[in-house]
Amino acid sequence: MWMLVSLLAIATSLVLVMRQMRVFGDDRLARAIVLLIWVRFALTALGEPALRTVAAGQSILALGTFLAVIIVLFLLPLDQLRRPRLLPFAMMAGVVLLSALFNDQIGALLNTGTLWIMFTLIVLLVHRALQVHGGRAVLGCLLAVFSLPIGLQLAGFALGRSQVGMDGSVSFIGNYVHEAVFSTVALCAVWLVTIYPWQKRTWLLWGFAVVMTSMFLANYRTLILACVPSLIATIVVTTRSSGKSRSALPLFVALALMLAAVPLLQSERFSDLGTAIGQLGNLAKPSQEFTAAEKDLLSARLYIGAAYLDQYANADLLRKLIGFGPGADKEVVGTHPHNEFLRMLFETGLVGLLLWLAIIAGLVASAIRRATPLSLAVLSGGYGALVIGGFGTSFFIRPEGIIFVALLVAVTWHLTERQPDRRSRPCPQQAIPQ
Repeated sequence: MWMLVSLLAIATSLVLVMRQMRVFGDDRLARAIVLLIWVRFALTALGEPALRTVAAGQSILALGTFLAVIIVLFLLPLDQLRRPRLLPFAMMAGVVLLSALFNDQIGALLNTGTLWIMFTLIVLLVHRALQVHGGRAVLGCLLAVFSLPIGLQLAGFALGRSQVGMDGSVSFIGNYVHEAVFSTVALCAVWLVTIYPWQKRTWLLWGFAVVMTSMFLANYRTLILACVPSLIATIVVTTRSSGKSRSALPLFVALALMLAAVPLLQSERFSDLGTAIGQLGNLAKPSQEFTAAEKDLLSARLYIGAAYLDQYANADLLRKLIGFGPGADKEVVGTHPHNEFLRMLFETGLVGLLLWLAIIAGLVASAIRRATPLSLAVLSGGYGALVIGGFGTSFFIRPEGIIFVALLVAVTWHLTERQPDRRSRPCPQQAIPQ
């Protein structure tokens, strides 16, 4: 029964996406990058069968994603790779490669390389599509793509298909295997709803209601909190574009209800937070000295973080600089650190972490200097989500996180062009060109 629902959702989504992509005409590059993201979501929507190993120790999901990335890569014009703005990301990929080679993490290079190629393709081709077709066309297609995971999750909720975590928390995440992965998808959907140039405020409110419902059903606290900057950005855009603060009243109410509801999702988790803050001085110690009760605080996040910092502190100088290599994080305590910044430090060392922070700071600085006030508001929502979410999950270890970060970078490039033409320049009442 559920497989039938999943297949129906995939087929319906494909029809919707193909219909939306009519605006691209014969632009195969724009179509290809939208379909690349859709293929990843469609393969995930197959559920357990897509996770079965079929060849070379890889699943249908992994092989299908890899094949889709390679196909789009062959379509990419070489001149797209000569963009100066791509250089910092090439440097970051170089640090990852150097760390992998030094630490003999060759096996992890296939997965990591695929992710970096996917990131590059999405940044370059979505940015190109925005330049050629404008925000309404491109973002409309992307929202159609995201309707697949969101719609399947809501169908699962209606049918009572839930997952129970190790801490007893209940989540509805469709065919995803972990709430953090689905919540990353939902977080990106929240931001896309924020930046889409809606024709009517009512549609914006309904769109935001749907994606925030999806986020709460996924029940991943850090990424729920990461939605707050986008909600604030939407309030700013709604108020500035209409000239009336009263027009944003429903969003003010939503913000208040959201902040009030988050602690109620898993009240013991937030009591853990208060306990952790109160004992912060006592918790600053090696992981070996944690008591059983201390290990359980915040779903063991503090203990896991301490274990990673122990390994990093005891490393030689070169590994402190370039890290232990991609994929090495799971060798510490059997799980990734649930923290993007700590993962960056551990895998790519101080050089990689500082370079990544410099890249993000550079993008934000560019937005502050060149973007219009409303564009800056929606970009701030995205970067706020990236930073807050980075303290609760890792974006660059899976395609879903890659999609979010790459779309954020592509839109930033588009809204901070040095000399955009009149057609692509947003008017004062718009956050993104239509």
